[in-house]
Order: sequence, then C-alpha cells, then structure tokens
Amino acid sequence: MERVFVPVEEELFRAIGSKSRWNDVVRVGDTLWVTGQLGWDKTTGVLGKTLEEQAELALENLKVALERAGAKMSDVVLTRVYLVDHDHYHRYEPIYARYFPERQPARVSVVVAELIHHALIDIEAVAVVDGDG
Repeated sequence: MERVFVPVEEELFRAIGSKSRWNDVVRVGDTLWVTGQLGWDKTTGVLGKTLEEQAELALENLKVALERAGAKMSDVVLTRVYLVDHDHYHRYEPIYARYFPERQPARVSVVVAELIHHALIDIEAVAVVDGDG
C-alpha cells in the first residue's frame, strides 16, 4: 500500500533550531497518522504562554496538518492528548469542543511528567478519508 509523507514546514525547523526532521502526517491508504502537535506558532517556534493558548495553537496546527494532507477535522476518528497537569483537562476541553462541534472523535487523555520543549499539551490524531483525496 502506498505511503504519502507530509513533512513539517521547513520554517518550523529553522524557528526551533532543530537538526532532526519528521513528518506531520503519514497517509497509508485512507488512514492518516498525524504526529503530535504542540501549541506553538510554527513560524516563530514560540509556545503559547498559557494552556489555553497552547491548546488553541495545537488544534489549529492539527487542522492545518490535516488540510495539507487533504483531510479535515471531521475526518478525525481518534486523538491522543498529552497533558502535564491533570487539572488542564477541564481547561482545554471547551477549546477542543470548538474544533469538533458535531461529533467528537474517540479520545485518550494522558497525563505525563513532561513534554518536549516544555510544552503543556501535545495532540496527535488518526483520521480516515474516503477515496483518493
């Protein structure tokens, strides 16, 4: 089965000074695997200051990654949300609900000790699209 890779924009690698490279999305057939999206501005590499700002940016980054791969938020069937504080769940929930207004995908929320770049939230997703698009 063919695999299509959608790399992270080069400007993000420059902004964060990363020597490593990764793909935002890998598509295998009709399934898209979207790497964890942090709550940063992808042009500057600057994280949002609050959990709410980071949640908004992470979900917007997820939306853009999906669009670059020919999908949309309504194609998402599963998200995994990593948080550094259990109390953050209730703070990101209203923002998350705005991005999935009609039907929310299956979701796993995990509290971890720390996230890369000292982020407060990281959201990854699996989406399924029909056809060749």
